[in-house]
Amino acid sequence: MSALPQRELVQDRALATREKLLTAALRCFTTVGYEAASTRQIEADAGVNRGLIGYHFKTKEALWKATVEWLFGRAAQELGDTERHAGNVDPVARLRYFVRAFVRFSARFPEINRLMVQEGMMEDWRVDWLVKHYARPWYQRMQALFEQARARNLAPAMDFANFYYIVTGSAALMFSMASEAKRLAGIDTSDEAIIDRHADALAQLLFPGGTS
Repeated sequence: MSALPQRELVQDRALATREKLLTAALRCFTTVGYEAASTRQIEADAGVNRGLIGYHFKTKEALWKATVEWLFGRAAQELGDTERHAGNVDPVARLRYFVRAFVRFSARFPEINRLMVQEGMMEDWRVDWLVKHYARPWYQRMQALFEQARARNLAPAMDFANFYYIVTGSAALMFSMASEAKRLAGIDTSDEAIIDRHADALAQLLFPGGTS
C-alpha cells in the first residue's frame, strides 16, 4: 500500500473519531449542561478510547466551542438557502417565509434551542460567546426584515424583541420537548406533516389572513 492511501486512511479515521466525539458531546452538553458534562462519559458514549478528547480538542472548553460551531455550521446552510430563496418577495411575505422556515429549522435542530435555553440562563463566558457568534447575527437579520415590514404597516404591532422571542420560543419548544409532546399530545415531532402544520399555525397567528 502506498504512503498516500495510508495517510488518507488515517485521516479518515481521525475525522470519523472527531465526528463521533462531536455527536456525543452535543447530546451530553444539551442534556445535562456544560458543568455536569464529563469528558470521560462523552468518550464512552462515543465509543472511543479514553484520552481522545484531549488529543483532538485539548480541553473541555475547546470541545464545547467545536461542538457549537459544528451544530450551527450544519444549520447555517439551511438558513442561508432560506434567505436566498426569499430574497425577491415583499417584506411581509419574506417575514412569514422566515417564520415558517424557522419552525422547520427548529424541528431539524432541536439541540440549538436546548443549548440556548441552558446557556441563556447563565452569566458566564459561554452565553457571551454564543450571543456574539450566533444569536446576535441571527437577531439582527430577522430584525431587518421586521423593520422593513413595519415600515409598510405590515408587521405585528409589537416591539421586535417581543416578536423575536415569540417566534423563537413558539417555533422551537414543541421540538425541544419532543418526549413530552409525544406523551401529552400524541404527536411525533419528526413527522413532516406535523412540522408543516406547526409552521402554518405560527405564521397564521402572527400574520392573520396572509399566505406564504
